[in-house]
Amino acid sequence: MARAGVTYNDIAKAAEAVKGSGQEPTVDRVREHLGTGSKSTIAPLLKRWRSNNGDPDNSNGLPSDLIEVVKSLHTRVQQMADHKIEQARAEFNSITEGLRQELAEAVNTVTQLTSRQQELEQQLLNAQKHNKTLSQSLEESRVESAKSEFQRDEAQSRIIELKATEAELKQENHDIRDHFEHYQQRTADDRQLERDQFRSTNQHLQDQIQSLTNQLTKAESQISAQIKERTHHQAVIDELSTGNQALQQNLVTKDMEIDALSGKSQTLREANLKLNSQSDKLQQRLNSLIGLHSVADKEVEVLKHSLEKTESELREARDKITLLTDENKVILQEKAILQGQFKQLENSL
Repeated sequence: MARAGVTYNDIAKAAEAVKGSGQEPTVDRVREHLGTGSKSTIAPLLKRWRSNNGDPDNSNGLPSDLIEVVKSLHTRVQQMADHKIEQARAEFNSITEGLRQELAEAVNTVTQLTSRQQELEQQLLNAQKHNKTLSQSLEESRVESAKSEFQRDEAQSRIIELKATEAELKQENHDIRDHFEHYQQRTADDRQLERDQFRSTNQHLQDQIQSLTNQLTKAESQISAQIKERTHHQAVIDELSTGNQALQQNLVTKDMEIDALSGKSQTLREANLKLNSQSDKLQQRLNSLIGLHSVADKEVEVLKHSLEKTESELREARDKITLLTDENKVILQEKAILQGQFKQLENSL
């Protein structure tokens, strides 16, 4: 089957051009002039051109049967070689294309897995940063709670001290009153003096009691404020504890997610290694196919060498036939001379 672009008109024009250059149109010369086409395609078209132009093949006196057999052998060998070359080339191209597609898919899969692994690693890093921030917040809350408890303890100590002072002042006031009642029955002369002293002392004590009462009220107000502040801090502590528990649960969940992501990452790494192994196998298969193609090329070279050897033997046979033909002509000439001489002898007799 002729290749696309090589027709009888192309062969005819090429043969005319070769013949116009003073050379005999042969398959090789026509193919060289065209720059394309196989010998098995050019040979029958060139033969058709010779027949149409009344230019029979130059057989040099060889038997037509021998020439046809040699040509048939040459054509068959050339067709087999071209068929094997085309078949090997098609098979090689098909396998190469399949391997390229498989390699492209493998590279695409590896790229996707690598991208997914990077995303998972980034998520893991973000989770670790968030966990660290929550831990810092929890530590700060613990420090604030410790400060609040310390302030509460100080307030309680201050309250105890103020209550002890109030009790002492009340006892002192009670003692003074008892002393006043004991000495009230004494002499009237000392009563006025004692009364004045008592008034002065009582006023002083009343002032002290009022001052201590004000201090006590102020201390109770401070204690109330500190109790409220403590209650607020306790609520904050409870809220922080609740948040801490939620954070701990979230941390456990994140750790589980990290473990799952680590497992997925390991699975992806194993899949990546498997894909790399498959890629290596595909590369080895491609190298094997390239080796097979090289073997096919070597076989084609052997066939070409065999064809060249056959052509060389054919040329040698043609040379021998030409030599025998020349010798036959010489013998025929000598025979003709001898027959002429024999006729002259017969005529002379």
